[in-house]
Amino acid sequence: MHVPLKIVATALSLAAACATALEPIRLATHDQAPYGTYMPDKSFDGVAVRVVGCVLNKMGQPFSIEVFPWERAQMLAQRGEVQGFFPATIKKERLDWFEPSKVIADQKWIWYLPANSKLDPLAPEFKAGARVGAHFGSNRLKMLESENYNVVLKPQTDELLLLAFKLGRADAILGGDLAIAAAMNEHGIDPKAFRTVVAQDSPLHAYFGKKFLLSDPGFLKRFDSFVVGCR
Repeated sequence: MHVPLKIVATALSLAAACATALEPIRLATHDQAPYGTYMPDKSFDGVAVRVVGCVLNKMGQPFSIEVFPWERAQMLAQRGEVQGFFPATIKKERLDWFEPSKVIADQKWIWYLPANSKLDPLAPEFKAGARVGAHFGSNRLKMLESENYNVVLKPQTDELLLLAFKLGRADAILGGDLAIAAAMNEHGIDPKAFRTVVAQDSPLHAYFGKKFLLSDPGFLKRFDSFVVGCR
């Protein structure tokens, strides 16, 4: 049975401590360096985790951050079992259930190919002929599948995607630039072994459930007001 790591905010501001106690909110995320990952001391930290924690502490909002597989994190938020999830790109289907914050972290979608590959991800014939992959639950995978790419790899994380790709199980993969770079560094993989092609700029946001926001109409505006100062 999956038991999520829970990060509970403790560094609330003096103003919050003096104010009427707020109900803690639960947020879901997943293990994806450098946005949020397990540290050697078993804590969970990363670029997006720090921004979200900084913002909520400045708001005086008690919270917990719980780590799940990415697809489950989104499902829990859709069911209202958690109040939000992060970090995620803008996706039309998500807007039916959630409202996104301002950008909390940068990301580019990058095609990775072997350095000696002659394939062109931007060419029309690439879609039908190349074996490609992206991590399960990602917006990248959903895009590839909806546009009828030949998807042969869909592991749970960008790290596993990279490792499978290195073994030759696909002709190209579509990954997040910082996540793939972190995985390369973690496993001592030389970036020069790959050729890269930028697919698009896809910054990341925190999403909050519309039902939750109805109970606190000013929440998202307050959250956004602190984002720039916390990045």
